[in-house]
Order: sequence, then C-alpha cells, then structure tokens
Amino acid sequence: MAEKHENPAKQLGEFLRLRREQLSPERAGLIKGPRRRTPGLRREEVAQLSYVSTTWYTWLEQGRGMTVSPRSLSGIATALQLSKAERVYLFSLAGLTDPLNHVTLSSEPSVKAIVQVMTTPCYIMNAAWQVVAWNQEAAALFSGWLTEESSPNMLEFIFMNPLARHVVVDWPERAQQIVAELRAESLHLEQSAPLKATIDGLLQQSGEFAEWWQKHHVIQREGGQRSFHHPQQGLVHYQQTTWQLAPDPSTKLVTLIPLSEV
Repeated sequence: MAEKHENPAKQLGEFLRLRREQLSPERAGLIKGPRRRTPGLRREEVAQLSYVSTTWYTWLEQGRGMTVSPRSLSGIATALQLSKAERVYLFSLAGLTDPLNHVTLSSEPSVKAIVQVMTTPCYIMNAAWQVVAWNQEAAALFSGWLTEESSPNMLEFIFMNPLARHVVVDWPERAQQIVAELRAESLHLEQSAPLKATIDGLLQQSGEFAEWWQKHHVIQREGGQRSFHHPQQGLVHYQQTTWQLAPDPSTKLVTLIPLSEV
C-alpha cells in the first residue's frame, strides 16, 4: 500500500500531539493531579507553558493551517522540551526558521573555521547579512571596510559606504540585483527582526535602495561572475557561489573563485 502523505499542517499537528502525550506533567514541572486520563500533558497545559491561547494551540494541533510566528513556535518547542533534532523537524514542517538556530550556528568556531582553509576570498553572513567571519583574502579585497567595523553588514556596505561604488564593478546593476534578491525573501522578513531593522534603515537613508525596493522586482539568489577593483591586484574577476549552511539556511557561505581557476 502506498504511503499516505499528509499536508504539512496535519503533520505538524500530529507531531505536536505525539510529543505532548509523551511529556509527563512531572517533567514539565506541573502537578499531576487526580483524574488524568493520559500520562501526557493536556492541551491547555501546553498552551499555558507556551504563553498562547488554548483555542489557538488546539487548532494548531488539529492541523487547521493556523498562522504561527517563529516566536510562538519556539515557545511551544521549549514547553514540550524538544531535542535539537526535533526542533529542526518542527520548524521544517512549519516552513519557518528557528530564531534560536542562526545565532548559535553563526558564532560556532567550527563554522567560522571554514573560511580559514579557503585560499580565495570567502566569508559567512548570517540572516541579517552581517558578515560574521571572513579570511585574509576577503579582508584584502574589501580593504577599508571588513576590518574597520565591529559588525560589518553587507547590505549597509553596498548602499551606505562610498567605497562599495569603487570596489564593486557595475555597482548600479549589482546593487539592483541585491535588492531584487532581497525582495524575493521578503515573505520571511518578519522572522528576522535584525534584517527588517536593517531594511527599514536603508529605506530611510538610501534613496536608491528605497526606489528599487518599491519596484518589487524579484530574482532568485544565484551565483555568477563578479568583478571588483582589488586594492592591490587591480581589476579581478571571480565566480561567486553562495552555500546555505545546514541546519540553518539563513547562514550563508560565500566563496569567490578566480575565473582563471574555474
């Protein structure tokens, strides 16, 4: 018999129900009390621990396709004492990014060490486009920016730092591409308060960004040829590739390979 595939909302609800029934009141820090028909938690208890309404949680567990924010889902995951793998699975079912994941992954030494073994410009960006790690080659390419700021942000560099217009060849075209790539991700902006804050700031401070943002052009984030005016090497051409780092796809590894080596 073929396996029955339920929609994600139903799968999410079933997963929550199973985990709720497997968590005892004692483990959750509650008093078991009399007349409890099942060994697990009641829906109203999960709702109370998660700071959400019982009705809303009940509908979510019933798979009614309720709108859920990453913050609320994170509260439910914490209340149910889900393991790291279970949290990843839960947020995957919901099509959301766990707000606890990207901060941890972006700062892990093992992740940052990736860039140090690269011999060409390489850097890592978190969900807010903040550059959290880079190698010496990237620092040389973006000399005067990466090592000059405590929290360098690629979006702010492109639109607010005059150096970007010199370093990035064909700056207007590339800048508009970045806005279109960002627009394609706009449905998920509410999941990243830092990114939303950056965009709001650019809308106020950069007339070009505001103009291109309002056009609602969208393109898929892709690699391709990138040209720069290198401070020491002059005009250089690279093949850019962006990798999403599991388990948090909002953390990206960007590599720039000289076209002569591709």
